Amino acid sequence: MAATGRIAIVDIGSNTVRLVVYEALTRLPLPVFNERVTCGLGRGLGKTGKLNPDGVELATTALTRFASLAKQMEVDRLELLATAAVREAKDGPDFVADIAKRFGHTVNVLTGNEEARLGALGVLSGLPDADGLLGDLGGGSLDLVSLDGGEFGTSDTLPLGHLRIAEESNGDMIKARTLIDNALDKLPWLTDMRGRTVYAVGGAWRALARTSIEQKGYPLHVLDGYTILPDDALEMTRIIAGLSRKSLERLATVSRRRAETLPYAAMAMNRLLERTRPGLVVFSGYSMREGKFFEMLPEEMRREDPVVAACEGYAKRIGRFSVHGDEVVNWMEPLFNDLPPSDRRLRLAAALMSDIGWSEHPDYRALHAFLRVLRLPIAGLSHRDRIYLALAVFVRYNGSRHQYEVKEVRPLLSEEDDHRASVLGVALRLAHVLSGGVPGLLDKAPLTLKSGTLTMTLSPNKNLFYSDAVDRLFKSLAKSLNVKAKIK
Repeated sequence: MAATGRIAIVDIGSNTVRLVVYEALTRLPLPVFNERVTCGLGRGLGKTGKLNPDGVELATTALTRFASLAKQMEVDRLELLATAAVREAKDGPDFVADIAKRFGHTVNVLTGNEEARLGALGVLSGLPDADGLLGDLGGGSLDLVSLDGGEFGTSDTLPLGHLRIAEESNGDMIKARTLIDNALDKLPWLTDMRGRTVYAVGGAWRALARTSIEQKGYPLHVLDGYTILPDDALEMTRIIAGLSRKSLERLATVSRRRAETLPYAAMAMNRLLERTRPGLVVFSGYSMREGKFFEMLPEEMRREDPVVAACEGYAKRIGRFSVHGDEVVNWMEPLFNDLPPSDRRLRLAAALMSDIGWSEHPDYRALHAFLRVLRLPIAGLSHRDRIYLALAVFVRYNGSRHQYEVKEVRPLLSEEDDHRASVLGVALRLAHVLSGGVPGLLDKAPLTLKSGTLTMTLSPNKNLFYSDAVDRLFKSLAKSLNVKAKIK
């Protein structure tokens, strides 16, 4: 059988069992299949010390399906990871042995430190310079890891999963608060996180983000990178921690299963934020599974910029032309000389994505390209970055700024970023028209911006470059910069 390159990771958690199949070991963890089954393996663990028998049956059924699917998908590598419930249960080793016997696959039962490290790796895979505190809340535990400019620091795993808190408090929120505070009191290093960023990971905390987005009427429904101020997070978690299950079930963003323990997840976040007093709270869509995927990558691939690498991958799959992103960015560099070098990364990403809409119907090309870039599953993009890139590609396709979907999210950009994205979009449009997508031509029509005049020098063959369309777009670019236009 020929190798497919596909990787499958099964996360056997305290509350759910999930299978994610990735297309291949690339810098962008691109799932081709994702299925979750709520099993509740950890229900009652605090009282009995054993796995929930009904949960074991459900998990075994789910794993039977997942192992069969992985085989049919011709997965090259299948990783089974078990976390807090299996790790702590007296009958956890029996469960692991039974799974190995049934399916012929070893279950890797992670220690608390290993689980925390993989969760942190998941965040770092998209945000290599992350600085602050990772908090990963599962059904059975809360993993906390300090991140110091992308380096691992102190870490601890606490018995504060949302299922466990609910059971050990017997539904009493005052008791739940005391349980959480007593556990956090044992970690004095948390006060070092003040003024820094808390990265919130885990399905229950993502449910809080989803609820916040809905209640605020926030226009971008992308959980990864959703950022709120700590005071807003404290208020939100305080309110949700006080809601009944019936009240939560009335919210469109909360499932019936999630409503049962969401108040305890909210209380856990509330007490953690009170303790750490961060500068920002950032929700991440990347966690332990992505951390395991990242760990499996070759070292040179791990060092790649996640955003640029992802955009290069998309450009190869969906692009039409062979002109390289670096060539486009170098050509337009005189337009952005006043910007810091770090901004070049976004311009390169925009250049790589600037041909994403070529196969769409011309009447819908700009809008479809905008929405696609806005929602791409790329780690490491803030919401500001997403909108900036999407707007640049939208303008590249000559989209109308009055389009409803665009008007809805543009207020999330500063006026300066909005203008820069528009300039970038016009420059990308000119680059494609000027070169026809052929590599090696743009440097024969260099740009200079000096003394209030934008100059484009066409050499050695003016007939190759000049047209009414080129003239019109060049003047439009100069106008967007509020300078004069000159073609030599």
